[in-house]
Amino acid sequence: MISGKRLFSLLAVFLILSGCAAMKPAGEEPLGPPKLTASSIRARAVVEIKKNDLTAAGRAAILAKAPGSFRIEVFGPFGLTAALIASDGQKLFVNSDGQINEFFWGDPEIPYSFEAEEVVSFLTGAPYTPALDIPGVNASRDEWGRLREYSRAAEGRDGLKVTLGEYREVNGAHIPFLIRIEDGKRDLTIKYTEVEINPLIEEDLFRLEAHSDEGSKEVD
Repeated sequence: MISGKRLFSLLAVFLILSGCAAMKPAGEEPLGPPKLTASSIRARAVVEIKKNDLTAAGRAAILAKAPGSFRIEVFGPFGLTAALIASDGQKLFVNSDGQINEFFWGDPEIPYSFEAEEVVSFLTGAPYTPALDIPGVNASRDEWGRLREYSRAAEGRDGLKVTLGEYREVNGAHIPFLIRIEDGKRDLTIKYTEVEINPLIEEDLFRLEAHSDEGSKEVD
């Protein structure tokens, strides 16, 4: 199994080689509550990853579908996949350096502190209400009900802190175009450049074993 340290080092090299993409300045956020909630999205983004003194940035394609399916694919030189993580709601798949690792959600060996439903909520801007028996969860929303900050502390795991901002209206839904996730090991920023809401998404795109020998699957 590839170590978290090696995974980040490989990803950083790919992103640096691919060149940094500029992030656009923020505009005004929509006033009033959203007219609908996005149950799925297809998006292009710029991702920036910070760990210790190293920072890397590059392009990414993102899919998300409620309640717990997502796919984040980061591209390196020549459009090749540098790293990819996905969830079908039951398993987490991590593909890096040509190796695919699978984890069941709840497995203590998962190298991340988030849960599948949390990630989909952050990516789509959809409301997320954790089970009442989950301790250490704090969430703050603005006057329109949009999630702004989310944090969770759990014994024996790194804390999770998420900040959402730069909401944009996309066909009536309010989508956070700036997502920052900190989990104690890394600081990940996702900046959307294009977002499509409620597209039809093939379920096999959330299961990496279906594409393990087919190279890059950049989502259009």
